[in-house]
Amino acid sequence: MRSMKSQQQHGRTKALNTEEIQQRFIAFLRQRGHRVTQERLHVLSAALQRTDHFTADELYQSMLQHGWHVARATVYSTLELLTECGILVQHHFGRGARYELADKLPEHDHLICTQCGHIVEFQEKILRDIQQKISESLGFVPLKHSFQIFAVCSDPQHCSHKEHSHQK
Repeated sequence: MRSMKSQQQHGRTKALNTEEIQQRFIAFLRQRGHRVTQERLHVLSAALQRTDHFTADELYQSMLQHGWHVARATVYSTLELLTECGILVQHHFGRGARYELADKLPEHDHLICTQCGHIVEFQEKILRDIQQKISESLGFVPLKHSFQIFAVCSDPQHCSHKEHSHQK
């Protein structure tokens, strides 16, 4: 099993083409009849800078800290649009919605501590094999899957992640 952290350290993350992503979002907004506003583009830009699994409120707070004044409702509605557009993926890890960039990493799965909220990304070939086998046996072609393991840190009393539980 490969932890995604080791892949990130070895440079195997996908390089983001922010201009291409922005143009894709603008085209999506126009196609759906939504206005292209500076506020929506600021939310996109802030989301593209994130490397973690973030909530709407975490993104909103970070935008305020960086001097971007956008309404909280705009952040929430723009995150929904970015998810519909396929730029972000929304996850429900038991503590509300969290987002991550769809293009940032190869397909991966998540291990979530139910006590401190720490999230570990990993890849396991056997899960891809199972996805393929089940899909084929039932007459489907697999596109993607989502697998989440909910667990607790091995030493919950002395969990080193509690101090950094905001970093998901």
